[in-house]
Amino acid sequence: MLSASTLPSAQARLLEELSEELRALDDRALRRRLTVVDRIDGPWVEIGGRRLISWCSNDYLGLSAHPALAEAAASAARDWGVGARASRLLAGSTRWHARLEEALAAWFATDAAIVYPSGYLANLGTLGALLSSRDVAFVDRLAHASLIDAVRRTPATLRVFRHNDLSHLAMLLSRAGGARRRLVVTEGIFSMEGDACPLAGLAELADSHDTLLYLDDAHGAFVTGATGRGTPEAAGVPHERFLYMATLGKGLGAQGGFVAGPSPLIDYLHSRAGAFLYTTALAVPVAAAAAAALRVLAEEPARREVLRRQAARLQERLASLRLPGAADRTASHILPLILGEAERAVEVARRLWDRGCWAPAIRPPTVPEGTARLRLSVTALHTDAHIDMLIDALADVIT
Repeated sequence: MLSASTLPSAQARLLEELSEELRALDDRALRRRLTVVDRIDGPWVEIGGRRLISWCSNDYLGLSAHPALAEAAASAARDWGVGARASRLLAGSTRWHARLEEALAAWFATDAAIVYPSGYLANLGTLGALLSSRDVAFVDRLAHASLIDAVRRTPATLRVFRHNDLSHLAMLLSRAGGARRRLVVTEGIFSMEGDACPLAGLAELADSHDTLLYLDDAHGAFVTGATGRGTPEAAGVPHERFLYMATLGKGLGAQGGFVAGPSPLIDYLHSRAGAFLYTTALAVPVAAAAAAALRVLAEEPARREVLRRQAARLQERLASLRLPGAADRTASHILPLILGEAERAVEVARRLWDRGCWAPAIRPPTVPEGTARLRLSVTALHTDAHIDMLIDALADVIT
């Protein structure tokens, strides 16, 4: 390894600048460090010899370790190998990718679906293909970073509306009459807030302004709605009212992102979505596991009910503590506890860790300044005893 004295001057200068920036992040409690998980056992994790209950997993239905998914992945790996070997338009589109896309289209009652290697790429590729310099995108202020990044990478005009504020959005839409294409971009269930978008109102507003609606339902798909068809089913709004995107790595316990919709849209993305065209396809065992997860969901609908019940229980127990910053809203499986400054959130997370609960601090820029928090995510694997343990710990560490 080269020493600092033997590095090219430009590289040595870069490393010194980065070191200074890292020190500044440390001073503000904003430096990120990876936590290596040694073992997972349902809702329990083992980290550095410690056994803790995880409150930060997005495996909402507890499917990631389901035997059917593991066997599907193992069988596919034996038959097909691990990697997909190429992009989808070269040699990477296997029978398993086709089966998964057919199953997703059937699940959401759409013509077709397209699978990307991640949800981030699904947003990047889809919005990048749809937006031009003649278009305007209206994005909820608290939408996921991948949505904002995706729009910013296009030549379209970006307009940000206040969180779930239909009146503000209506005003912005009324001022963009000259655009070729107008697109409202939002989440079904917001990843850091845990609240749902006013989907029925958004759909009506979009229709009245001849505007498209793009819904990122990463945290709602397969989890919400009577049959797991996501936020649209829960809100009573047909999927065909908007462009529907979601992920395979949360409710399905696998990995990847997808868009489900009409055939012309999916066909167009095959030709124009750079994040689909220019990356290696989703690993074949993962595609097989995701397809198996859809079958498990059809056979085990009680998982969604268990999740709803446990989320409601945690919401009720949090309300009984009357903790400052606890969200006061209808229970979803994401419950934020807003603590304010990053330093306080880090300290509370550390004290919970000492009590056997893993709930990392969420800090800017992931959330706005002054709203650092714990993001408590419930899964169908959490029991009443796990929730009681967390509540007892919170009562002790937050004053």
